[in-house]
Amino acid sequence: MRKAILLAVVFVLCAGMVFATGGRDNNQETTLRFSWWGTDARHEATLAVIAAFERANPGIKIEPEYGAQTGYNEKKTTEFASRTAPDIFQIETGAGPEYQKLGVLYNLSLLNFDFSRFDPNYLRAAGQFGTGNQFCIPTSVGGSALIVNKALADRFGIDFTREYDWEQLITWGRQVRAADPTVHLLSVNTNYGMDFFVRAYARQLNTNGAPIINNETKRLNTTEAQFTQIFDFVSRLYSSGTAAPAAYKAPFADQDENDPNWIAGRYVAHVGYTSSADRVLAANPSAQYAAGRLPVAPNRQNDGWFNNPAQYMGVYARTQHPDEAKKFFEFFFNTEEAARLLGTVRSTPPTLFAQELVTREGLLSPILADVTAMSLNYNGFDDAGLTSNQEAQNILRNIFEGVAYGRLTPAAAASQAVRELSAYAARQP
Repeated sequence: MRKAILLAVVFVLCAGMVFATGGRDNNQETTLRFSWWGTDARHEATLAVIAAFERANPGIKIEPEYGAQTGYNEKKTTEFASRTAPDIFQIETGAGPEYQKLGVLYNLSLLNFDFSRFDPNYLRAAGQFGTGNQFCIPTSVGGSALIVNKALADRFGIDFTREYDWEQLITWGRQVRAADPTVHLLSVNTNYGMDFFVRAYARQLNTNGAPIINNETKRLNTTEAQFTQIFDFVSRLYSSGTAAPAAYKAPFADQDENDPNWIAGRYVAHVGYTSSADRVLAANPSAQYAAGRLPVAPNRQNDGWFNNPAQYMGVYARTQHPDEAKKFFEFFFNTEEAARLLGTVRSTPPTLFAQELVTREGLLSPILADVTAMSLNYNGFDDAGLTSNQEAQNILRNIFEGVAYGRLTPAAAASQAVRELSAYAARQP
């Protein structure tokens, strides 16, 4: 009897242990933090994908952290330093190589993520950073874009469908102002403007389309004379009224769709990215738009323009839940449900199946398809690396703004760019 009782007690205890263990394995919820920036439309679409994923994966909860792009990189830098970064996060394209070098990105190639829906050549160019391993996943296919109000362009006799050089923009800008002083040729903010008018122009002037800073030698590929040429163009861009005044554009940051003058149709073209096409079109839907060609220097070493993702997605190197992060990304990038919900909120999707889906369902607008196709016409190289590092970006943006606001002469801006960028590059390991 005692033996039977003892066996019964042992059975009950063991059963309790098994039950308790089973409860932990089957019922414990894993929480992943996910941060991104964007517009309200992007937030709503991403939240819808999160909800769909959680329904399909009840053991995994995604905790969203989202807002505007302003200050996003600075916040990530603080989080990396304090080891409090989210498990998965959106990444500015230029910051991808920097993050990989800092060691804060999980090597996704180790997770056996299913990349079969992606073009392998595009993955090599977008997210591997020369390592042969995938550290980031591109969220889209796209590049710089010039979105033209066709009726205004025709009214002023401007043809953005033909090849033209940088000086032609100034000529057209003066032509527009002379005909109608309430209209500017270009709607451009200083954030996009620096990328468009400094980094791209420099790639065209540098040997073989090289970036401003050589990633290997830590020296500048762009000379002071070339910087002077670039900033002289920037200075005349604003002084001629070709671009709307920088002070006027400042309150709208990089969201030109909030500018009343864009909404009223007082710009011939928007300077931006393929990812901004749909939202600026929605702000003035009565206008007819077309994809414009991008300016090229007649003596260019390289077209300078290239196709690139609007952003990346990555997994934090210190995440405690890499398998769950992989599961979320496979839902986010590889399912029709997510592709349908996301549409084009991060520009043209990066996979062929998603592109076909959004086109078939009318989610990919003709203008977005056109500006994406236009960006694929050019043979430039991505200058990701030291040139696109946040510190280098801040240096160039501050100088660009100094010229745009008339505080710096082109010569002074060029001298400052060489001095500050050289000092920055020399500090890099």
